[in-house]
Amino acid sequence: MPRGSEAKSVELRRLSLGALRGGTSALARYFQLLLTAVSPMLFTFCASTPPVVERDRFPLDPREDLAGPFPEGVSRGWSRLLAGDASGADAAFRGAASEAHSLAAEIGRVESLALLGREQEAWDLCRPLLGKGDATTPLLVACGEVRARDGDAATGYALYRKALARTGNRPALSERAEQLRGAACDGLSAQAQESASRKQWTDARKEIGQAIEIAPERTDLLVVAGDIEVAAGKTEQALSLYREALQRDPENATLKEKIGNLALESGSLDVAVMMFDELAKRDPSFSSRAEDARLAFRVANWPSAEREAARSARLTRAGAATLVWWMYPEVRDARVEGGVVASDVVSRRDSRALARALALGLLEADQETHRANPDSALTQPAAARLLLRLLIFMAPKSVSLPCPRVSQRVLRSATESIQAAQACGLLPESDNTAVSGVVFTKALDRIRLLAGPAKS
Repeated sequence: MPRGSEAKSVELRRLSLGALRGGTSALARYFQLLLTAVSPMLFTFCASTPPVVERDRFPLDPREDLAGPFPEGVSRGWSRLLAGDASGADAAFRGAASEAHSLAAEIGRVESLALLGREQEAWDLCRPLLGKGDATTPLLVACGEVRARDGDAATGYALYRKALARTGNRPALSERAEQLRGAACDGLSAQAQESASRKQWTDARKEIGQAIEIAPERTDLLVVAGDIEVAAGKTEQALSLYREALQRDPENATLKEKIGNLALESGSLDVAVMMFDELAKRDPSFSSRAEDARLAFRVANWPSAEREAARSARLTRAGAATLVWWMYPEVRDARVEGGVVASDVVSRRDSRALARALALGLLEADQETHRANPDSALTQPAAARLLLRLLIFMAPKSVSLPCPRVSQRVLRSATESIQAAQACGLLPESDNTAVSGVVFTKALDRIRLLAGPAKS
């Protein structure tokens, strides 16, 4: 005997013949059996939904990660999204959401609003949905896009990262997340620098710290962090950040210059010498900075009086005599038969250095008052005469100088003295009337170089 559908088919044929013969009860039985036979097929058709489309970039199918069945409006909204009709999709998703509570419809609305540029409305939908627990991949991606398109790349990147942690290999999603990572770091770095410009150090450190946490491999972020610490007056912290950055990028000349300058200011002179020497080997323009660093390193180990004179912004006449006495044993040991006696020099602690400078004509005393004015600033003309006279004293006539040799006659004119000193590279061109200790000390080093073999 036939079973299942075959039995029902046989019964339907038998009843249909009876119904045609006019039997009312047989006709009713026929329709009842017909409905029973086709109703499973009708139910299957109504309950089925189109397959979920696993896309690799925003927008994703809002039904992904969710179990059906879904309202018919979700399928219609998704079709319109794929067709580029964001307004129609929003209307379809909104209708589906109003008919029944559907997370897929809500996600679809977020995607539609993001594409329409209505980020605030979309984010207002995102916040409660994200707070309900385990968010789906499409929800995380959609809300990440909303934040990114509204200028908050850092939050957008964080949401994309969560989405990627849930899903498998999705190259386009990974590529978009990487784009947001770069934008997030750049944005946080700019915010940190802006906060630092307003002296909001806590905010600045927090923002640059977030950027470094997102992209710890980026050297430029460490440099910005160092710049912030410099602006905040935290030299040690800045140096530490700069040096960490230099370990990652050992050939970064800009970074070496930053470290060298900061090391000079902070007294880490060995570091400054190393940085500027390395820079000078590749770029001769850094030679003068290397010389400054080496000089600063030497001066740091001098006695206090000489050290203070060499570092002074406005060198005195007594300070100049002290530096000559310290740097030139030839001056200390020179024999003098007589000398000018200055009444304001005799009782000073630095009287020996001053007296020797006066006796050798390196400094002059007022002929009427017999005063050397040791505490007065060393002027440009006085500095020029002192340096040129020391050069004449130190350089044998057999030594060829890179500048015209001067005579005592030339030194009588202030203008000619300054010009001659500049020609020999002893004084830089300057509008300042006074001379700094650094300039004068470098000039004394220059004389040693020009004079060649020291005069015994």
